Amino acid sequence: MKELIESTKDFKIIPNNFKSAGAFELLSVTDELIKAKLILADSSEIKDYKAGSIVEVFGVNNAGLVYFETKLISVNGDVAELAATEDYSIIQRREYSRVGLKQGTISFKDINNNIILNVTDISAGGAKIITNQPLDLNRQYEIEINLSNNMKINCNLKPIRVDKNDNDSYTISGKFTDLENADRIILIQYAFRIKMEEQK
Repeated sequence: MKELIESTKDFKIIPNNFKSAGAFELLSVTDELIKAKLILADSSEIKDYKAGSIVEVFGVNNAGLVYFETKLISVNGDVAELAATEDYSIIQRREYSRVGLKQGTISFKDINNNIILNVTDISAGGAKIITNQPLDLNRQYEIEINLSNNMKINCNLKPIRVDKNDNDSYTISGKFTDLENADRIILIQYAFRIKMEEQK
């Protein structure tokens, strides 16, 4: 575990309250303990990191996305100590980046919602949707993403490519803008879990 953690970067951590999800900077690691500084978290969010609770941790290394659940041993200010564990999973980056939006939806808040025919895939960076009319490449659209785990995310969708299909529908590739850090982590976690379910 020590070598794995040392080779990993861009750590994300999720407590029981998803909205307090954030990032951490690795301070030190041994075979038994991970010491980390919680960054981008204010005092109200740090309160959700309770000693004895279970947290989810994500990180990225050369092999892909590293994921594990572990116990939060202690929290002193913005410094947390986590139990090291050998129970972890790794999914290659190309395998988790885009997944289907199973039993979830994307809806527009500022235009007619009936234009969406299908959501092809979604990632932490954006989505591909099928619509019955083109979207303007020069504007951003307010959307609400409803994931199958009952999480809701509000952000903007900026179309970056519009392709007309043979059946008079349109394939829209768009990127998310104004996406909160915690919501991006939720999307990463969602994609990871979908891939894990597919591999069972």
